[in-house]
Amino acid sequence: MNTVNLQLRITTCVAPDPFIFNYLSNITDDLNNHYKNVIYEVIDREKLTIKKLFETCSTPLLVILHKGIILYTSRDNKIFYHENTTRVKYKAYIAGKDIPPLINLIQDPKVNQQVIIDATMGMANDLTLMALTMTTTTFFAFEENFYIHFAVKWGMLFHFNEINKGGIDISRIHFIYGNITNHIDIFSKANIIYLDPMYEETITTSNIASLRQVTEYNREQNIKLLNTIFKSFKGKIILRAHYKSHLIDDYGFNMTIRKQSKTHYGYLYHQLDN
Repeated sequence: MNTVNLQLRITTCVAPDPFIFNYLSNITDDLNNHYKNVIYEVIDREKLTIKKLFETCSTPLLVILHKGIILYTSRDNKIFYHENTTRVKYKAYIAGKDIPPLINLIQDPKVNQQVIIDATMGMANDLTLMALTMTTTTFFAFEENFYIHFAVKWGMLFHFNEINKGGIDISRIHFIYGNITNHIDIFSKANIIYLDPMYEETITTSNIASLRQVTEYNREQNIKLLNTIFKSFKGKIILRAHYKSHLIDDYGFNMTIRKQSKTHYGYLYHQLDN
């Protein structure tokens, strides 16, 4: 985990009630107990607009609303959990119309599926799809950018505890702030690891556009991630990558080509040297 101090402001909707204040208390307790490097301040919202709250301070702002939790990294950029097309994919899967390529790769009789590591959580769209489909699986979801991690974590907690109760047993997901290369002890718990490194090409219409305001592609970091996995992990490695990604050829992934998409899913089985 990064030891550099980070800053965060927290506020509520304009008219908070006990429900909102309870979430505010839970979030501050979480920060106090698990994020010692985060310096936070609770702001009285009053009737201030988001624009007004950013006029004199540029510190990211977490807003607790009745419809969910939103993190503003700037006045015009916000990160929040939403299911995007995940629910559509899941309904098609349940109806027997289509098996998403990721789920097809996971439902593999050659490997134990009880524990899955998501090495690069991001907006958690694929994490959600996996959790909806694999109803008894435990997940370890890593995200090394604190703002993405915290916004998506609390967004999912809110969504599946309040908006879509029972959609996912959220207790099956362990949200971990940090890079998996610093937690290789986790490797022994799972036989499947999934990774979706942010790719080089900027796709402004994709749901990662808001994330690119707070993080960026790092080729060396992704190479370190794959090298660490290949050195210490035994099992099935599943990759989602842009079709131009160097990771595909560099590591020998077998890709499933989707004609109408620039991103593809692939896999390989990796055995540790004895």
